[in-house]
Amino acid sequence: MSQNDLTTTADDGSIDRSRVAFERALELHAGGDYVSAVELYGDISPNSPAFHEGQHFLGIALHHLGQYEQAVNLLRSSLAATGGRIDWANNLGNILNAQGRFDEAVDVFERAVAQAPNQALLWINLGATQDRLAQFEKAEHAYQTAITIEPQSQQAYSLLSSLYERQKMQIEAVRTYCSGYIVAPRETTTPYLLGKAYYVLGRLDEAAEVYRQWKQDEPDNPIPSHLYAACSRHNNQDEIPERCSEDYVNVTFDEYADHFEGKLSQLDYRGPALLEEIMARHFSQDAALNVLDAGCGTGLCAPILRPYAGLMTGVDLSGSMLELARQRGLYEALHKMEIGTFLKSVETRYDLIACMDTLIYFGVIDDLFAQFSAKIKPEGWLIFTTEIAQDETRSYQLNPSGRYSHTAAYLRTIMEKHGFECQVFNPETLRTELQVPVGGVIVLAQRR
Repeated sequence: MSQNDLTTTADDGSIDRSRVAFERALELHAGGDYVSAVELYGDISPNSPAFHEGQHFLGIALHHLGQYEQAVNLLRSSLAATGGRIDWANNLGNILNAQGRFDEAVDVFERAVAQAPNQALLWINLGATQDRLAQFEKAEHAYQTAITIEPQSQQAYSLLSSLYERQKMQIEAVRTYCSGYIVAPRETTTPYLLGKAYYVLGRLDEAAEVYRQWKQDEPDNPIPSHLYAACSRHNNQDEIPERCSEDYVNVTFDEYADHFEGKLSQLDYRGPALLEEIMARHFSQDAALNVLDAGCGTGLCAPILRPYAGLMTGVDLSGSMLELARQRGLYEALHKMEIGTFLKSVETRYDLIACMDTLIYFGVIDDLFAQFSAKIKPEGWLIFTTEIAQDETRSYQLNPSGRYSHTAAYLRTIMEKHGFECQVFNPETLRTELQVPVGGVIVLAQRR
């Protein structure tokens, strides 16, 4: 574009050369040529209507060129000369922030929000500056105010969530993040994550609706079908699947195999620690047991079981999980198969079967315990964990998490039916979810 194309005229019809200089300077400024822009900003006459605007943008350009003090002085003077334009105040505050002058930036933003209290961006920038100064309560208030003004501001939700996370307020961090995810879904939003966000917030009907639509769109996908059943509070007991389908388990854990152990650590999963305590108390490390790790996953429990094992076999549905278990080098054999199917297919009888954090994918466990009983030697051992159901009117329940829990009475009845004498039945917190303890039990039972 030529300079003539940018020429404007003054009221008397003459060329307003200051305006021309200003418009060309803006163009160069936008293109990152700050040196040339600074020269042109300097050509603007103090008598021109464009002078203060030119001074403002000159200050911004000088900041980019490292002339920080002069930049701030120009920004302050142009702001004062125009009666405190809010957008200019915002620019000044941001540049003070960029220079690490946070106290001065807070003062600028506080004056701006007092003048324009309904502008969410000002509150966001005020909160971010207070956050840098470790003024966490003030920053929280500023972010929450921004959300009240602009409920779809993902930026405000994200910053508030990060603040909570740094303050070790994990549940608030997760719920705030989920709230932002729901009000303004990203382009990469998946129905799985959207439904999960509703579930985290306790909005189960909305989670179920997301899964229902997903199930309708992908009728052959096992995940939405299971999660819909888990979150739908209108299902009758006979509408709840008796267990997670093999496809559901396979797809779910194949997709998350690489992140599985990290995820469990975030949940403070205590299964391995509980198993280690049981093994140390009741078994000798020279026992040379023939051990089956049923639902072995990535082999998380293998280092605990190995010292007690002469032979150790692992079985799991997820091939990706088994590949990680194989890399540990602690199993004599690994099998990709459903546990019950595997037990029916082998002649081996085991001294010990460990089934850690696996019954949570089964509702009805009668047939599985029949197989345990058939493949554990007389006086052999079964160790398992599961979540405990609070509703005593049902033997088991499918929870919104997608996991099953069982009543203590049901577990004892099933063990008695299939020839197991319960030696240890310890209530424990198996994991935490959103900082809420998930109650369960670790059981040591002996085959009669």
